[in-house]
Amino acid sequence: MRNSIRVFLFVACFALTALAQSGRCTEPMVRAQAAKEDPNAFSDDVYLFSGAFKKPIVGKAALEKAQGPIEAQRKNEKQAPEKPDRIVASASGDMAYEYGTTHVAFDEKKSGQHQDFTAAYLRVWKSEGGACKIAAVMFEPEDQK
Repeated sequence: MRNSIRVFLFVACFALTALAQSGRCTEPMVRAQAAKEDPNAFSDDVYLFSGAFKKPIVGKAALEKAQGPIEAQRKNEKQAPEKPDRIVASASGDMAYEYGTTHVAFDEKKSGQHQDFTAAYLRVWKSEGGACKIAAVMFEPEDQK
């Protein structure tokens, strides 16, 4: 009987470890990944749309290239941690989405003008290569029309 319990516990621990490393996009996984702010969390074909760019950015390499000029135009940039309002994952764990808000503030280097706003975001996650990665992101400032 003891051996059966040990075998069961071993198999259960192994299964949970494998599940945690499977890259499934679950609500806890998305919440943990989002909190890390890891640049490796982006899929190779990520789609990003934000008011900071003239047009949508497609691909991790294009995103990395586009961020440099934006960062060069700003100083004293601060972004609060994103606050997800909702996270929904598919039953299979192959995709998830989340939406929420974040607060952004920075000074424009050229004009010295201070920008301070809350932005709403929508982020789509997909299981890719054994990890849950960001497939698409859209940021839009609230109350700016």
